Amino acid sequence: MTRLSDFKVGDTVEVIEDNIKGEIIAITGHIITLSTEDDFELEFNVNEVVPLMSSAPISFEGGHQKQEQYAKELSLKKKRNTTAKRAKTIPPMEVDLHIEKLVKNYKRLATHEILELQLDRAKRSLDLAIQKRIPKLVLIHGVGQGVLKAELDFLIGRYEGIRSEAADYQKYGQGATLIHISQKASRW
Repeated sequence: MTRLSDFKVGDTVEVIEDNIKGEIIAITGHIITLSTEDDFELEFNVNEVVPLMSSAPISFEGGHQKQEQYAKELSLKKKRNTTAKRAKTIPPMEVDLHIEKLVKNYKRLATHEILELQLDRAKRSLDLAIQKRIPKLVLIHGVGQGVLKAELDFLIGRYEGIRSEAADYQKYGQGATLIHISQKASRW
């Protein structure tokens, strides 16, 4: 909608529903008086006229400023994109299966009860890692006689999409197993 404040005396306008163009010579209330190209003076309501586009000077100043601003933003984006992205590596979940870490009064337990507690903790930890989609799990079992290690290998073998290997020797020594859990969607 055209407002009265959009016009001033001397502006060139065009009538909306007629092929009439002219220059504003007077503005009284909402009535605009035009001097047409044929030197007729005609009155129109402010809502019946629009500014003549060809007579308005075109300013390219705003476009030039926008182009400079866009160029600056583009160069900033390029600078941000050139920084090396760090690979998102999730540290392995570590579970210590030494009996003294699992229960307080372990000295009263029989060896088969200790083994059951350790295997139960290992199974719950493995299930949690699968559920939470943790890609690696380290089970710290110690060296000992190898009974717990053999039972862990049997437990791991019952799962699909899981493979195991000896954990980092420098960090865990010989008594730890690293489990790789497949993150393929087909498993879930």
